Amino acid sequence: MIKRFCLGWIGIMLLGLTAPAMAEVKLIVPAGYLPGIDLPIRVEVRDGTGARNGELWNAEANLTVDQAGVTLSTNRIMMRNGLGTALVTVNGTASFNLTASVNGEKAVRTISSLAGQTLGTVNGTLAGPSTVWSGLINITGNVTVPPGHTLSIQPGTWILINGVASGANGIRLTVNGSIQSLGTEAEPIMIASSDPNLNWGQIRHDNAEPSVYRYTFISKAGRAQGEGHTSSGPALRSSNSTLTLESCVISDLTAAGATIGKIAQASGSTLTFRDCVMARARMGPEIAGTSLLCTNSYLMEMNGPDDADGIYLHSAGGRQLTLSGCVLAFGDDDAVDTLDSGVTIENCIIRDWSNASEDAKGVSAFNGEVSLRRCLIANCFAGVATKSSGALAVLRIDRCTISAIDKGVSAATKSNASAGNINIYMTNSIVRAADALHSDFGPEKFVSVNYCNLSEVWPGAGNTTDDPLFMNIASGDYRLQPGSPAIDGGDPAADLDSDGSHRDMGFYVAQSQPLPLFVRISSPENGALFIGPTNINLTATATAMTGSVARVEFFQGIRKIAEDTSSPFTVTWNNVEVGEYTLRAVASQTSGIVATSAPVSISVLSSQGPSTNVVVAAGSEWKYLDNGSDQGTAWRQATFDDAAWKTGRAQLGYGDGDEATVITSGPGGTTRYITTYFRRAFTMTDVASVTRLTVGLLRDDGGVVYLNGTEVFRSNMPATNITYLTPSSSNATPADETTNFYLQVINPALLVEGRNVLILDE
Repeated sequence: MIKRFCLGWIGIMLLGLTAPAMAEVKLIVPAGYLPGIDLPIRVEVRDGTGARNGELWNAEANLTVDQAGVTLSTNRIMMRNGLGTALVTVNGTASFNLTASVNGEKAVRTISSLAGQTLGTVNGTLAGPSTVWSGLINITGNVTVPPGHTLSIQPGTWILINGVASGANGIRLTVNGSIQSLGTEAEPIMIASSDPNLNWGQIRHDNAEPSVYRYTFISKAGRAQGEGHTSSGPALRSSNSTLTLESCVISDLTAAGATIGKIAQASGSTLTFRDCVMARARMGPEIAGTSLLCTNSYLMEMNGPDDADGIYLHSAGGRQLTLSGCVLAFGDDDAVDTLDSGVTIENCIIRDWSNASEDAKGVSAFNGEVSLRRCLIANCFAGVATKSSGALAVLRIDRCTISAIDKGVSAATKSNASAGNINIYMTNSIVRAADALHSDFGPEKFVSVNYCNLSEVWPGAGNTTDDPLFMNIASGDYRLQPGSPAIDGGDPAADLDSDGSHRDMGFYVAQSQPLPLFVRISSPENGALFIGPTNINLTATATAMTGSVARVEFFQGIRKIAEDTSSPFTVTWNNVEVGEYTLRAVASQTSGIVATSAPVSISVLSSQGPSTNVVVAAGSEWKYLDNGSDQGTAWRQATFDDAAWKTGRAQLGYGDGDEATVITSGPGGTTRYITTYFRRAFTMTDVASVTRLTVGLLRDDGGVVYLNGTEVFRSNMPATNITYLTPSSSNATPADETTNFYLQVINPALLVEGRNVLILDE
């Protein structure tokens, strides 16, 4: 499993990852700014069809300004599946052009300074039948829109609400009439705190007339009365009202680096979210007794100690609840949590809800009926689970890909849900996990499982356990390679796929015919990290249906690096300087057939790694245990006593001659220990200021990384429960043994003030 390793660095750093080709970058930002006030920025990547590029798994938008004397509080925005948002403070007084760059594509917006403009002051109950707000508005006290009154907010309006430092009595905008907040893409509306260090209360619709929010940014709310799950104050509260939100952003319900508010709370209402973003809050919307249609929206980065769900849907009372075309990414509990409700989840990507301490799930159902159709659930601690307290719980899964860390699909129990009245139906799906299908009651809870690709044997027509041959799990590419057993492996009686072939298993529809020529870069992997200047070995695999592959050419951008005319197709790229690079391989046959690989993004760092903010550098000293023992799981905790362990400087390992510390390889002879344990303590202060945290790993052959007891990263290891006898997924390449650092952005909320521990088993 392991010969040596170097956990090269952990620091505050952003490195872009590249995915499928894109047509344009879209930048949505207010047309004006106020110095020192948060400016909301939304960046999207669109593909050649004009749709948001959800296959761009991870990327970064780089922000630049063209005006001397104008600076931004950050110049990077992390993007997930083609979209990212941030609040950015602008310092300066001049107008400027803002450029957002993603993998070489750019969008530019002119931002005018609003410094010196007069703010209109508002508080109390609005008079008359209607009010129009425009320009700069300062709300200094509670405002009420009375019954029969319409508040119209014009494009480009800034509404700055005075905030408070603590408590639940922040300023509230109460709506009994109607709000028409009609921003545009060119001139969105801003509703924010007048002081970025303070928070206001909420917008509250009580028995209100129908309201519309369009291209409206809402931030820094949450100082309102706590309620429901998490007992936190919602930014948007709807009671017996109808709200429609289109192309809006509700975000950053935070104070002093911690989340304090939830996105929304609704009861007895009708809610529609279209093309919205909900991010960085204590939890997403909590919906009770309310109809919901949420389409093409993103719910991301919900953090907190318990119930930090992406969305909580409960007590529907027969009302329709639908999530369609959405992305739910990164949070500390469940992406979708349901109770006593009928819910449809279709064409959604649910990813990175991986908190083992909360048994975080992609979808957690409790009673009611939940249907998942054509969804991708990836890197969640558990994929999908349903449970019952007595009422029938039904789970239907069709055309889904589920790649989970622990359990894939579960019929589960807990203290308040032990009835086991559960029926699960699965078709045309791929489930890969340590325990693909799990029942706390018995296998009969899975009423039917047919035409599925599973990581365990399960009875049913058309089921298989063969490797589904995903393109590249490490870069989030769950498309199927040619020759995958999931292609045309679905129910032959089902409707044909969009390409006219028999139904494929899983989220993606593969081409109906195998590609005549296929090529992929096998080394380095997407996201690999190198210390430069350096030489990098590039390797590609290429297969042809007929004939042979004449040559494979390797490109960085549009520049050709080199070519090879025989398999294995390998070249050396010499003297690669510090920078970020996108690589492609192009295979050719003498007949003229040409194929291009998916792009691979790599980064080359200076010998010291990031120039600032490195907390564990390459070559650091580590505690390690190399006796081949079974340490269970207690050793992963920050409080574990490792005083008796050995100490050595990275890189640590054996067998290659370039190790700084040679560790014990095994008990003797040719027998090798499967696992060696490593721990490194470091001290952090002001952790609230850390916005991005990145770890780089040089390993041979595989490893699992933990921070303060929470798993954050595994490289070349199976997606199963890891024990001290678990081998790596494959042997390392030569480059892995010398130069390839594997990069992972991890949750900075895992840091604590004072002593932290970075932990690794290999």
